[in-house]
Amino acid sequence: MREFSNPPLALAPPVGGLADVVFQRAEDDPLHIALGRKDESGQWRDVTAAEFRDEVLTLAKGLLASGIRFGDRVAIMSRTRYEWTLFDYALWTIGAQVVPVYPTSSAEQCFWMLHDAEVTAAVVEHEDHAMTIATVID
Repeated sequence: MREFSNPPLALAPPVGGLADVVFQRAEDDPLHIALGRKDESGQWRDVTAAEFRDEVLTLAKGLLASGIRFGDRVAIMSRTRYEWTLFDYALWTIGAQVVPVYPTSSAEQCFWMLHDAEVTAAVVEHEDHAMTIATVID
């Protein structure tokens, strides 16, 4: 009997999490300019892959210390900005799930998003967002 075989058409899916790219990039090319951000004086500065990895790890440790755990759902209410990206990757690093909330959402919209997603914590950009969230939580 003759035997035939063909290579698989698709590769096995990669193993790991969403944040792995941060750590892989920092390992492969730590000086790669990964992002840009404004400093305190409003000037744009480069952020290397290694710097971003270090910030992600520091924030992830802080989130763990504040009680965020694997599988928790955490809302982020903010405009698109560097810190949003930082929180995304830090939350993914510890296995939490991000629930994005538009910064223009009304209190009623926030109520439904937070309760429907069973959010356990929220990160907000500024005091107005904190007040909106505070009106809909126990």
